[in-house]
Parts: sequence; C-alpha cells; structure tokens
Amino acid sequence: MLKKTFISSLLIAILVILSCGLAQATVTIATFADPSEDSDNPLFTIDFSNMKLNGGWADDKTGLILEIPYSGYTIDIGNAFENAWFDMTEVTITSTVMIPDFGTFGQTGSGEINFYEDGNSTDPLVVIDFESGLVSQYSFGADEIFTAENVTITGSKITGTLSEEKFTFGFANLAYLTGSTDWNDGFTATASFTSSAVPEPATIGLLGLGALSLLRRKRSV
Repeated sequence: MLKKTFISSLLIAILVILSCGLAQATVTIATFADPSEDSDNPLFTIDFSNMKLNGGWADDKTGLILEIPYSGYTIDIGNAFENAWFDMTEVTITSTVMIPDFGTFGQTGSGEINFYEDGNSTDPLVVIDFESGLVSQYSFGADEIFTAENVTITGSKITGTLSEEKFTFGFANLAYLTGSTDWNDGFTATASFTSSAVPEPATIGLLGLGALSLLRRKRSV
C-alpha cells in the first residue's frame, strides 16, 4: 500500500513539474529566411526624415518560405508555405532614443502585419498586432532590427492561447534612401523574420487532472 501511494504521488509530481515547465517554454511561432537577393529588392523602408516605417513582400514576388513550426508547417516536413507574402500598415516613428551598447533606435507607434498564402489576399495565415516598437537607425557594428512590445499573434494557422508574444525582423543589404547619401535619413533593407511565444499548457494541465482523477478512482475501489 505504501509503495502504491509513493508511486501515485511521484506520478502526480512529475505531471505538475512537466506542466509548469511547458508553461514557461518559449517556442517559435513563425519564421522566414531573407527572400531577397540584394538591396534592389528590399522588404523595408525606414525613413527617419519623415519618421515613417513601411514593409512588405508583394504577392507577385517569389522566394519567401513561411514556416509556422508552432502549427507543424516546416521546411523539414515539406509543408511550409512557399512564395508566401506579407503586408504591413504604415508605422509612425514617434521619437528616437539612444540605447547604450546598442545604438540609436526609433520608437514606433502601433501596427499590424499580415502573412498570406501565395495567391490569397484574405484569411491571413498569421496576424501580428503590436502597440509599440523599436527600429534601429543605421550604425556601424550594430545589429539592424525591427522589434516590438505588447504583441498579439493570431491567424488561421494559429490555434490555442499564446502569451509573451515577440517578433523580430533582422535587416540586411542596407541601402541609402532614394536621393540621399546620409544614413541618418534612413535606409532600405532586406530582412529575415522570426516570432516566438509561450503557449498556454492547457493540454498538459488536462492530462494532469485526468491522471489525478484516475488515481483517486483507483484508491476508492
């Protein structure tokens, strides 16, 4: 009897620990590698002269392979979304701020980013809403990025409840804005993308409750 009680308690403890561990586990939600070959075909325009940020990859362009590992769509499995595309609302750069060891960033207002399947302009695969963001100003030796806070990730391929959502666009192939030779005015850039979140561990929680119920039922027999 003592042995059975010990095993039961151990099983419950393992389930609780597993549930808590998954609750804190950050996973990749959606990601893509840079689909552009050079600066002649940028994904973003960062305009510090007019304090605006624009981005997107048109449906008539190719090369963007959107992976959504969270929902099981990956290159390895062979079901990632080829020639996907995205659009973004124009985002206002509200001010600039110097962040020690990282450089100068533009603080942005809110925006929305929508990812679509090739040839489809409705029912987005992934939707990202954000309340504010940071976009780097050009500086040698620093990472050029666009990231955000207070992010919500939804979409037709996103199921379940997420928390602590984040995303980052990593810029490459920077070029001067048209008519400018001053990096302080801004730049255009190609970009890669990744996003992450903490999934709600509802399934594991139910598993733990089910195991507990089963153990109680056995004890009452």
